Amino acid sequence: MKKRLSVGLLGAGEVAQLIHLPILHQLADRFDVVSLYDPSPSVVRAVAAHWSIPQAHTSLEAFLADSTLDAVMILSPDQYHEEHARAAFAAGLHVFLEKPACLTDVQFARLQKDFEATDRTGMVGYMRCYAPAFRKAKGLLARFGNIRHVRVRDVICEGPWFFASWARVEVPQADIPPGLLSSGRQARHDAIVSVCGADAPASLLRGYEVLTGLGIHAFSAMRVLLGRPHRVVAAHIGASGTEINIWFDYGTFIASYECLIDDVARFDSGIEIIGDTQRMDVRYDTPYIRNLPGRVIFQETVGTENMNTEFGPYYQDPFQAELIAFYEAIVNGTPLADEFSNAAHDLALCREIVAAARMNLPLPPGR
Repeated sequence: MKKRLSVGLLGAGEVAQLIHLPILHQLADRFDVVSLYDPSPSVVRAVAAHWSIPQAHTSLEAFLADSTLDAVMILSPDQYHEEHARAAFAAGLHVFLEKPACLTDVQFARLQKDFEATDRTGMVGYMRCYAPAFRKAKGLLARFGNIRHVRVRDVICEGPWFFASWARVEVPQADIPPGLLSSGRQARHDAIVSVCGADAPASLLRGYEVLTGLGIHAFSAMRVLLGRPHRVVAAHIGASGTEINIWFDYGTFIASYECLIDDVARFDSGIEIIGDTQRMDVRYDTPYIRNLPGRVIFQETVGTENMNTEFGPYYQDPFQAELIAFYEAIVNGTPLADEFSNAAHDLALCREIVAAARMNLPLPPGR
């Protein structure tokens, strides 16, 4: 019989309700969700009742003081990730930390020191790295010769379009303390400005939110598959902050990243790797619909022969795969696909992208 881990969820918002709680329910042989925290009394009460979670807290201190907890999943807003993860490690808990690990690399440096001082497992929620299609692509990469070019893309419609017609999400009924809301907004703003600069236009501030919210999925997957890029050659962030183009230098090839968030209902996300005679394309779909199939296309041209092989479809949900990996790391010491500390590289890369994008900002009037 498998050991069951007692888990608490710190944050009961959209991601907890639509993604993690349904999967934890599927994995009830591994996880026992015993506690829930959210600053909204109406949300924590409704979500705990729906999922039969015995303990519901609006006090973070009471939540973390629960001696029955083995692990905590931190699903709170990004600006609280450092504070909440450090408190969880200090309480002796294993930590699953939703992406981004923090809003800035400076915040994560402080968190990493606390992590290194413990013997607890830490995992960042980079679910794309655990998708079966991604794992297959990593194995196929050994069959490549020279890599000539890499295309990484996130051309998408936001999640609510995909779930608004069938899912109900509990939202706060004006019951979060106003001071907490205002301090949270200020903390988020201050963190982003610390990276982008006090003189940064709104487009750059919004662009950084997109980089750390959506782009960091692609950057972490790119890093696990190909290693860290040498540098950012160029970056451009458009007027809305949701049109982003980047060139990464890998020494012998360039990797390009294109991002667009709009209102066209589709989710075009993946990594394409092109060599001398080979091409591989791994595709992701919206995370808000369960068990959508992932695929890898491997193409090889030799002389007059041209072969296309499709691996998949793979129906295991990437979020399920990552939570199984979290469980195995805690219970059996199985290495994770990506170490907790590597999140530092992704946040540092976001900072470098912003610095490159500033070079392409429009000049102020009169200049």
